[in-house]
Amino acid sequence: MSDEESFPEGAVVAGVDGSEKDLRVLDWAAEEAGRRGAGLHVLSAVPLFTGTTYYDVMPTQELQDSARRIARAGAEHVRAAHPGLEVTSQVLRMDPASALVHASERASVVVVGARGLGRIAGRILGSVSQKVAAHAHSPVVMVRDLAPAPDGPVVVGVDPDHVSPEVMRFAFAQAQQRGAGVRIVHGGARPQFRPELQDPRIDVLLDSVAENRATEVQRTAEEWSERYPGVPVDVRVVPRHPVEALAEAAATASLLVVGSRTRGGLANVRLGSVSRGVLHEAPVVAVVRVGHEPGRTT
Repeated sequence: MSDEESFPEGAVVAGVDGSEKDLRVLDWAAEEAGRRGAGLHVLSAVPLFTGTTYYDVMPTQELQDSARRIARAGAEHVRAAHPGLEVTSQVLRMDPASALVHASERASVVVVGARGLGRIAGRILGSVSQKVAAHAHSPVVMVRDLAPAPDGPVVVGVDPDHVSPEVMRFAFAQAQQRGAGVRIVHGGARPQFRPELQDPRIDVLLDSVAENRATEVQRTAEEWSERYPGVPVDVRVVPRHPVEALAEAAATASLLVVGSRTRGGLANVRLGSVSRGVLHEAPVVAVVRVGHEPGRTT
């Protein structure tokens, strides 16, 4: 099922497919590997088709040879730009999403690409990227475009009702490695009622709920600031939908971090609504799975 080199546990894995987005993925993954002091593994996969139409156009051997060229070219690109980095490459003969999810069992981070931002492209997310983000064992970084502020803070979305240690740990570790701060963002749109249903008592109740949630977010910030005392922290509580609040914050960030509680096999793609939404809106997003034993996150 495999060709060429395997990779050491804890390496950063970059998925490539020969498209224009490969260079963004490779450059981001190489920088991440350098920050972690880890190796970089360039992975390309050849899908196993059950039909014959595609093989009539490009036989199996040609697919494999093409994948080898793609993986080797990616590795050579990284070696030229980062001569001190340990780089390996591999071709797997399996479904690309399955190959990357399998690799995530040993990787510290898996880095994949998606089409660039824009009115149309920004709304398109490939099935491979979705499946990997939903089911990988390690955190997955989706690189859609260059980070707007490479030296900016790491933004992390927080729901005070479901604060995930895995997500917070990853965000703070990223900030620590980058010498950056963490910006904790909580978005919550206030319900809008028709004029005939408005009631001052409801407004008082909603104000109280919003105040309590803001207090919980601040308490979370203080707790994690104590764990990472060298990382500056600021809090933004925004009265907007979480996806809108996070997408706006990502415009001045080096990285956006969100959590995803997913279940089911690779046949199902079920990212949470907020995670799915920001993947369509933000340039660089890290998705950290919650509720299972993750890979290395620091």
